Amino acid sequence: MLYFLSLACLIFFSACQKPSDRCKQTLRINIESDPQTLDPRKARDLKTITLMRMLFEGLTRVSPEGQTELALAEKVDVSDDQTRYVFHLRKSVWSNGEPVTSLDFAESWKSILDPEFPTDIANQLYPIKNARKAKSGEIALSQVGIETPDEKTLIVQLEAPTPYFLELASLTSFFPVPRGPNSKWAQDPASHIGNGPFSIRAWTHGDQVLLLANPLYWESGKVKMAEIELFMVAPDTEMRMFEEGELDWAGSPLCTIPSDSIADLKEKNELFVSPLSGTAFLRVNTSKDQNKDPQDQGLLSNGNFRKALSFALDRQAITDHVLQGGYQPAWSLVPPEMGLVEADLLAEDAKFYFAKALKELKLEGKPLKPLVISYKASSRNSILAQAIQQQWEKVLGIKVELEAVEPKVFFQRISKIDFEIILSDWIADFNDPINFLDVFKYKSGGTNCTHWESPKYIDLLNRSDLCGEEKQRKRLMKEAEAILMDEMPIIPIFHYVFNYMQNKKLENVVLSPIGQIDFRWAEMREIR
Repeated sequence: MLYFLSLACLIFFSACQKPSDRCKQTLRINIESDPQTLDPRKARDLKTITLMRMLFEGLTRVSPEGQTELALAEKVDVSDDQTRYVFHLRKSVWSNGEPVTSLDFAESWKSILDPEFPTDIANQLYPIKNARKAKSGEIALSQVGIETPDEKTLIVQLEAPTPYFLELASLTSFFPVPRGPNSKWAQDPASHIGNGPFSIRAWTHGDQVLLLANPLYWESGKVKMAEIELFMVAPDTEMRMFEEGELDWAGSPLCTIPSDSIADLKEKNELFVSPLSGTAFLRVNTSKDQNKDPQDQGLLSNGNFRKALSFALDRQAITDHVLQGGYQPAWSLVPPEMGLVEADLLAEDAKFYFAKALKELKLEGKPLKPLVISYKASSRNSILAQAIQQQWEKVLGIKVELEAVEPKVFFQRISKIDFEIILSDWIADFNDPINFLDVFKYKSGGTNCTHWESPKYIDLLNRSDLCGEEKQRKRLMKEAEAILMDEMPIIPIFHYVFNYMQNKKLENVVLSPIGQIDFRWAEMREIR
């Protein structure tokens, strides 16, 4: 009897040694700081969005090949005029065993569009008929173009043809959330309910999040990792942990590799660089009563002053000598690979616009109040902010103060527009220029956060939404971006790339140029 028991144990442990067997698979990554939320309807930053993709599944998703594919939608019928989508759901369940239904999708989407629901990503649902009007309180939620004739059918009526709608449906704002009496499901890991490839087991704030493979996930047989450990450490500590074999992934898109490590990693061929559609920029509080400060001189409300700030930046020096990771200087919001900007614009005379602004504001010969640049505290952001500070002081002779903001309050400061100038960025949610341009369409939008709005800009984007011919549509968006870059409520600095390191045994991580990283198919394989 003992022999057979020993043989059974030997077979079991041998099976666990197979590289593809889930019982051995553990992935260790760093997300630097706590996620914002466990509710996909409120996810805004990239690490929280990445976590939501582990815990939830939507109608569509990005495939390992980088294409949009059906997920919980088993089939979709699209009307001839491209404005009506009928999604037929596959059989799937929540992590508590309850079925996922079309009502879960409908109620989740409508909750986002409720004027009382706090979220910054409602604009992602605005292609749906009457969605924007519902969010602004103009009409009832019942008039939004979402229908559920039965539990497995979801009908969506759009305002106009939206060629990227299936890609849009893969965003976290389109994920379902569980219905039912437990209103606190997103606040406690012990009661959290999801429908994705992983479930949250524990969250020690400021330290670690532990995820386990979800056995009830509809495609659980393809998930190789038994657990994922998400640490929260600074970039320098992340580097040390990776070098000591305590992490399997370091750097983009969940953290940043310290700039002073880039050259050495390149020399050792340990740095991976891949395309990423994203732009770093400065958001400017353009309000004339910034923070209700009676001493405000109106500098940032002046378009010529904002132009002076932009043209005073030496972007090439910043990307080549400060950042070093292969980033490209940015003179536009939309990344060039999306086809709006044919070539970088030539820098104009910063001092000319500076003098023009001072004349308009009647501040010639008067001492200027120091500007304040706020940024999310990190080593890379710190050296970037210092470079901007030095360039502005050298070229324009103005005083600039720097303010590091803790990550947990950074997005609160942006949402409340509690800043003068703040270092920001936007990573593509889907592969279309409108994803960037819509961010600044309405000053009341949850993602604008500059107090800037232009009726002409809005009109051009509205016309692009109704345009069925792609070349003409891009021309309209290009005109809109020209307005944004002329009035400068934001100041582009550089376009992103991924800089990262990974365990040589780690395979099948999906890294999309639109900023998504997906570990659901990842696995560890022995090096041969």
